[in-house]
Amino acid sequence: MEAQETGSQFDTAGAAAPRQKAEEQLLVGQFRLKGIIESAMDAIITVDEDQRLVLFNRAAEQMFGYSAQEAIGQPLDRFVPDRFRDVHRHHIHTFGRSGVTSRKMGKLGTVMGLRSNGEEFPIEAAISHIDVDGKKYYTVILRDITERKRAEDLLQESQRQLTTLIGNLPGYVYRCRNDRGWIFEYLSDGVSDLTGYTMEEYLVQRTIAYGTNTHPGDRERVRQDVLAALEQHRPFELTYRILTKAGEVKWVWERGEGIYAQDGTLSYLEGFITDVTERKRAEHLLRQSEERYRRLIAVSPYAILVNRGDHIIFANDRAIKLFGAVKAEEILEKSPMDLFHADDHDIVRERIRELFEGTAQGPMLEGTIVTLGGKAVDVEVSGARFVDEEGPAILIMLRDVSERKRLQDQLRRTERVAELGTLASGMAHEIGTPMNVILGRAEYLMDRVTEEPIKRGLRTIITQVERITKVMNQLLSFARRKAPQRVPLDLRKVIEDGMEMFQERLARNQIRIKMEMAEPCPMVLADADQMSQVLLNLVMNALHAMPEGGTLRVGLEPERPMVKLTIVDTGHGIPPEAIGNIYDPFFTTKEFGKGTGLGLTVVKGIIEEHQGSIVVESEEGKGTRFTVLLPMYQSG
Repeated sequence: MEAQETGSQFDTAGAAAPRQKAEEQLLVGQFRLKGIIESAMDAIITVDEDQRLVLFNRAAEQMFGYSAQEAIGQPLDRFVPDRFRDVHRHHIHTFGRSGVTSRKMGKLGTVMGLRSNGEEFPIEAAISHIDVDGKKYYTVILRDITERKRAEDLLQESQRQLTTLIGNLPGYVYRCRNDRGWIFEYLSDGVSDLTGYTMEEYLVQRTIAYGTNTHPGDRERVRQDVLAALEQHRPFELTYRILTKAGEVKWVWERGEGIYAQDGTLSYLEGFITDVTERKRAEHLLRQSEERYRRLIAVSPYAILVNRGDHIIFANDRAIKLFGAVKAEEILEKSPMDLFHADDHDIVRERIRELFEGTAQGPMLEGTIVTLGGKAVDVEVSGARFVDEEGPAILIMLRDVSERKRLQDQLRRTERVAELGTLASGMAHEIGTPMNVILGRAEYLMDRVTEEPIKRGLRTIITQVERITKVMNQLLSFARRKAPQRVPLDLRKVIEDGMEMFQERLARNQIRIKMEMAEPCPMVLADADQMSQVLLNLVMNALHAMPEGGTLRVGLEPERPMVKLTIVDTGHGIPPEAIGNIYDPFFTTKEFGKGTGLGLTVVKGIIEEHQGSIVVESEEGKGTRFTVLLPMYQSG
């Protein structure tokens, strides 16, 4: 059009030179326009009023998969899917009659294009039209928005997933102002389940703020912790109580952080809050359970050890005491083999192996442990396997049975003594009469014979019969011992009177005596005759132990609430293997004919009937000490 108008003007003027120049300028303009069209990144197409293509740039070729040569002259419908063609044609005609010359990109919405391979794709378009010589031409700029639509779809899917995730969280997400009440600006649906208040009450009516939900007892702590975190530009984690709309107390866990503007100023807070009431309740119950079990372990009659990996990892107070330790660390990390007597190692090792291989609990056994001080202690042992978060372990339970075994031994001795008493009574009855007859006949014959050999034989008979009678009398005394008549007794007087009887024999045997008696010494509650018998037996044992002389020390002193009597000799002592049997009936370390083996049995019985005790300490070649404790007399 511009070329025609310029040509007409120069024909009218009749000037050839200016016309040539105008044509050159027109040519340059055409080249410039063509360059712009061809280099455009968007597809540019022009159709006539019959909607046939008259312009199809390079970007359109790439977009639709047709060359310009193939596209020029083709109907526009060829580039639109079938189902949209009628609507599309109608829209163009309507646009042409509207009087609007152009519509910007995006104003037409999204339309669909059709590539040469049959693929449909979304397009965003801008359209304009002009009239040339009474004909309409429509120019459309097209932009392929396939990637953008894909990104938008992805974004929408991400938003949908995020919304679903937030909706399914056991709590709620929030955004709030950094003000005194922490007024919410955004909330997820879970807030109603947790607090009982609706989102409308928080966001629209503003009748409640989250700050007022916080339990009064935790409110200031929560505020200070949040402000401290915001000041340091770090996230915060809190556990605290809230009050619901119904007045119920709940525990919540919150994690949040401040959101800051580019200039560093705090814009708002974002975070997540969830209900941890059940967890807190479970923790409380767990603490109660742990405390209950700690108390049970503390009062347990058993010493309790836990063994894992051949190391003791736990010991209760009773175990610490049993092993003679001051603190648990003295036992921990030791092997069980370090704590049991060597004789028990094989059975302990086998029992631990059985438990680790699957036996839930083993039977009760008796064994011996060794304290840290080296003392052997008789114990009952049982074990059980359990598994915790650190793996399998063995629970070892020990109970000191030393006293029980001592009492059992004492009971056995008592039973033997009782049997002995019954036997002695019978023997005294059955043997006493014949012995009296024999003794009488022997004495009768002694008065009537003159031959010395016969007299010696008769004297031997009389001596042995008297010895038998003495033993029988001791047996009868032991078997028929009367109950003690316990009265306040000055034991010092009993000792002094008794020792007078031994003066001649002590001097004859070259035995020095040392009396070490406290002055004054409290009286005891005891039977005088039986105390004399105790003293007699202990002193006689000391004399027999010092056939070549020595020193005898007799001590008496208070040891509240008891009085202590000690008899100490410097004799030959008692062999270690015999110490445990010296109180047994008929057991004696004396040579034949010098003891019946009943003296110490009688002594122990008397002392125990007086609620006292007797202990012996001895070392071969150095002497023996007997320590007797008797209850002190308490006047009033």
